[in-house]
Parts: sequence; structure tokens; C-alpha cells
Amino acid sequence: MQKNYGFHLGVILYIVGMSFFQQTFSFMGLNVFLAWLPIVFGQLFMKLDSGWHWLLGLLWLLFFPNIPYLLTDLFYLTSLDIYRPNGLFSATFPDWWSFLLLVLPILMMVFIGMGQVFSLLKTVTLDLKQQVASLTILAFLSGIAVYIGRFERIHSIELLIHPIKTVTLLIGDWSMAKVQFVALYSFIQLSIWGLIYFLQKMSKEE
Repeated sequence: MQKNYGFHLGVILYIVGMSFFQQTFSFMGLNVFLAWLPIVFGQLFMKLDSGWHWLLGLLWLLFFPNIPYLLTDLFYLTSLDIYRPNGLFSATFPDWWSFLLLVLPILMMVFIGMGQVFSLLKTVTLDLKQQVASLTILAFLSGIAVYIGRFERIHSIELLIHPIKTVTLLIGDWSMAKVQFVALYSFIQLSIWGLIYFLQKMSKEE
């Protein structure tokens, strides 16, 4: 984690700044914190001895959905007065500053957090088919978690506080809307992983 101290320091400063000094999108302090946790757990998983792997792996899996969940926060951009009905854009600095504070951390956390999955997969012995299957299962589970997080307002920590209620929401109540959302969100995550894989492959060829 020492090599990434700049990233972690930046995340901490962002969390503090958004939580205590920013009115617009102040909720992003908590959301980024929840998305930061699996990145930390993932790094610890790769650095510490195998005796801690089961616990760190469980914590990583528990909090990982908070990373793709951040993408749903992009809808809050509609609250900004940037796009006008006449088709023109406003150049008001406060709105564009809020735009930056929302979009930049989402892009960073999503690509770093989801890109980390490839590093985690390298720590276990899996062939290509098993890796693809693992990503598909993870995308599916995350899609369910994002659904109950966004529409049922259930946070990751509630799986520890109210396990029965949370598990019931995870595996039950399969309405058509839930099926469609989970399928769509699984596809979005797999597409992001595909893009990250493609970019990594291109960088190795250069």
C-alpha cells in the first residue's frame, strides 16, 4: 500500500472535504468511503499471508458492490444547472466544480477498484474460463447488491447488522424490474472489465 499512498491520501482528503466542507453532493463522502474499503481490503489480501485471506476476501466481496454502485450517482448530475432548455450550456463555475467533484472520483474509483479484480484473480489459480465465470458471478451478485442498495436503500454494513433481512432482499422478490436491472448492470460491469482488459493488453504490447 506504500506505493499507493498518494491515492489513499487523496481519497481520504476527498472524503473529509465532501463530508464536512461541501454542501452539493456531500453524500459522496460516504459513498466514496464505502467504495474505497474494498480497494484497501484487496490490497491487504494481496500483501498479507494466507492466514488472513478468508477474512479479507469476505470483506472485499461484501463491500465490492459499492464500487459499481458509484455509477448510479451520475444521475445526480441532473440537479446541476448546467444544461439549459435552449440546448446551451451554462459556464457557471460552481456547477462545473460540483460536476468535477462528482464525476472524477466516480471514474477513478470504478476503474481502479474494478481493475484491481484482475490483480486479485492472479493471486488464485484459475484458468481463463474460470476467471470469466468468476467475473460473471461477481457482476451478477454486484448487480443484485446495487439494486437493493439503490431501490431498497440497504448498505453493505447491514449484511452484518441485519443479515436475515438483507439476504432475503438479495435472493428474494424477483420482480421483472429487478431481473432487468440486474441483467443490465451485470452487462455494464462486464463491459467495463472488458475495456480495462483491452487497455491493459494494449499497454503491454507497446
